[in-house]
Amino acid sequence: MFKCAATVTAFFLSVFTFSQEYILPNEIGEDFVFFKDNESKIHILKNNIDYVFENFEWRKNILDHNQSYRDSSVIFYTKRFDNLSFKAINTDTRTFLVLNGGGPVLQVEKDKIFRIDNSVEQKNQIGASVFQHNNQLHMHGGYGFWTYKDYTTHFDSSTKQWDLCLFEPSFKINPRWKAIFHKTKNNLFVLGGRATLIENQRIDAVINDAFKIDFTTKKVELLTSELNPEIPLKSSSFEGFNINSQKGYLYRSNIVAFDFENNTVTEYETKNIFAKKLSNSPVISLKDSLAFIKKTPLGKALEFVSIEKAIKNPLKTVLIFNEAEPEDSFKSIFEIIFATLIVFFLFKLFGYKDYIKKLTLHDGQWLYYSGKKTLITPEQSKIISLLETNGEFSSVELNNILSKDKKFAKSHLTFLRQQFVERLNKVYQNLTETKTPLLSSKKNPSDKRQIIYFATKKIFKKESFFEYMFKL
Repeated sequence: MFKCAATVTAFFLSVFTFSQEYILPNEIGEDFVFFKDNESKIHILKNNIDYVFENFEWRKNILDHNQSYRDSSVIFYTKRFDNLSFKAINTDTRTFLVLNGGGPVLQVEKDKIFRIDNSVEQKNQIGASVFQHNNQLHMHGGYGFWTYKDYTTHFDSSTKQWDLCLFEPSFKINPRWKAIFHKTKNNLFVLGGRATLIENQRIDAVINDAFKIDFTTKKVELLTSELNPEIPLKSSSFEGFNINSQKGYLYRSNIVAFDFENNTVTEYETKNIFAKKLSNSPVISLKDSLAFIKKTPLGKALEFVSIEKAIKNPLKTVLIFNEAEPEDSFKSIFEIIFATLIVFFLFKLFGYKDYIKKLTLHDGQWLYYSGKKTLITPEQSKIISLLETNGEFSSVELNNILSKDKKFAKSHLTFLRQQFVERLNKVYQNLTETKTPLLSSKKNPSDKRQIIYFATKKIFKKESFFEYMFKL
């Protein structure tokens, strides 16, 4: 057990430390089913050829199967053997592939693949929400034979057939396909999806409602008559993936995570992590990471990304459905004012961070740049203050600062000025990590005996956050 845990830990550390890509076998071609099994091992299945990702490499297995036409017609499905045609579902002990639309069901084991149903290809629940409850396969909704479905079916292991589930609906469920859904322990949450409009059968439109099926009480509950219009995503062709006990979907390469039990949905900006993801292939959730197939110059590759990295940049969180409650007017005004102050504070806070990073700043002891600082001498501080005010200073002003407590010969003052300028430039270059000096010099046009030192970079006096906060 310890050795297994150590291997898994080493694997994920390797993935996240080196961000390695694992090229898919060349012979895999274009049509295959990408899934994880009930032991969370990643598979790429091409008919009866199974590639399992273990110990950082693909292990090829030729799965035994029944040679009958009945089994072969599904195992070697000619219309496209891929994730659009087959939905992978795991129970506690088994892994199944359910044909999109209903009917045939394949069971995948370590050394064999076989058909377990006693039905025909139904084509009646295409785009249905496929899930398991109590280790039993289920489908809700879908499309087939020119109509959208509003019912739920389950696969009866005794008859090997798909049968209708009976619930006690408190309202009529709108038929749909391609819905957003999340199956928790005892509940199925369904949101949105698509169907044709009653007034125009040619238009495929989004459905604006959400409901819950309670498998314990066998009741259906309408959660809202209309969804929050700010929800980023309301339908999907894919099953989605679990992410921190929520249901995640990809939307324009971002992650949208639905938390139905807390009535929230959050969109995360993913910095184009999924920009090169292979279309028509799912994202697979593992314990602490997400896995997907991407396109690379060398071919298709398996990629891992930590969940922490994938959701570190939330864009917005909104309610799934609005809960209208009577509120005290003064309380509402106070909440608006408080929220405005919070927004103002955060705006100023982030503005202050940008102000600190983008400018060259100073105070009595330090010189700042891009979040870093370096200690400066009192003499350097005085000169920097002159640069802040005037942008330049004369050799006479510098002489007065260098010889304040002691008189020096003219030649020695020249040496001290040169040394001072070199040291200040060195401090600035080390801080900014550039070769550009802070100080340059020229002859004073009105008095050739003097030298004018001028700044190549504007310097500002550093403001405290309190000063910055209330600056207009």
